[in-house]
Amino acid sequence: MDERTAERLLYVDATLVEMTQLAARGRPAYDSDIAVARACQYNVIRLAADLERLGEPWIVSHPTVPWRLIKGMRNRIAHNYWTVDDDIVWDVVAHHAPRLREALTGEIDAARSVLGDH
Repeated sequence: MDERTAERLLYVDATLVEMTQLAARGRPAYDSDIAVARACQYNVIRLAADLERLGEPWIVSHPTVPWRLIKGMRNRIAHNYWTVDDDIVWDVVAHHAPRLREALTGEIDAARSVLGDH
């Protein structure tokens, strides 16, 4: 893994960690605090951008990641925000993001090693 890819993987990790922190506030916080809801939505957009920056070869080498769904969700939040389904956003933040982080743990650890960031 080169340093550029390692750095970008750590951006992905930072976004996934933030999503986990937001999810820890619970669904009632998402429903009652517009700042929490918008932070969750923003992190979905950020995750899609972080993953895209890893590049096509990396994306192709990870066929189990639902790229089309991630990109579609990003586009809906960014461009058709009035049609956003809060249940789907919450499901992404509370369930799918932690699973993605778990799936990428080995690569994230390798990225930390490459960058000397323990």
